[in-house]
Amino acid sequence: MNTLYHYTSLSGILGILRSRSIWATHASYLNDSSEFFHGLDFAKNLAGGIYMEDDYLAAFGWAVRHGLEAVSADDIYIASFSQKADLLSQWRGYCPAGAGLCLGFEFDQLKEFCRARGYRLEQCIYEHGHQVQHVEKIVTQCLERFPKPALSRSEYEKLDSKGKVNAEIDYSLSTSEGPDKPKADAALDWLFAEITELAPLFKNEGFHEESEWRIVAKEPREPVQFRASPSYLAPYVELGVLSGAGVSALREVIVGPNPNQPRCESSIRMLLDSLGLEDVEVKTSPLPFNSW
Repeated sequence: MNTLYHYTSLSGILGILRSRSIWATHASYLNDSSEFFHGLDFAKNLAGGIYMEDDYLAAFGWAVRHGLEAVSADDIYIASFSQKADLLSQWRGYCPAGAGLCLGFEFDQLKEFCRARGYRLEQCIYEHGHQVQHVEKIVTQCLERFPKPALSRSEYEKLDSKGKVNAEIDYSLSTSEGPDKPKADAALDWLFAEITELAPLFKNEGFHEESEWRIVAKEPREPVQFRASPSYLAPYVELGVLSGAGVSALREVIVGPNPNQPRCESSIRMLLDSLGLEDVEVKTSPLPFNSW
């Protein structure tokens, strides 16, 4: 794969080229902000199951379930791309009627931009089973880091009911306020960081056609700005993917279904030429989609 595509509007390309940047929106202010919490819900359900069904590890299940309640999307900003160019569902969903553009960016340059800043460029995970597997793997790795009960499971199973309750209480106290608390806290902090990194990549299976990739910028160095949405202000940061040596990252511009495609194509060429981007390919979508 050489190219990732960003669908935008005519005003969008002006902002992108003038600022040499792609906007990354705060994860809580995406069109569907529930996406981020979708991943957290998997982890909560898994931890809740441990707490309810495995008395031996109930302290671990409760600690994870309780701690996840405080995990949020603070300081996570997301910029979206598609692996597919000229996709009808993208024109419909992310572009104004009759005035959409699809910008093609070189994958390697986007990857290098993210690597240099500690951001991530990752493919979204759509399939439910894969999402569950990712969360189960992280929770299992957290359990390996978490302090173990004083008794082995076989020793625990030999206890009577009262003995088991006492063992469960001792384990809970040891990890929540006793000598094992530092190790337990470190394991949980690791889990929360991993879940926070993973959750922004989860999307509903119904959107798999989009083949979305995302830049995930955690605690970005860029200053936070605000834009008006229909009912609130959306925080965002400008990711300078076209600044400096990255100016050549823009490879192509596709003019979407448009009532005046030739004039739009010509104006885009003029804009690119005026900015010294004569090598960017400009073409028009052949899709017979009329939305105006």
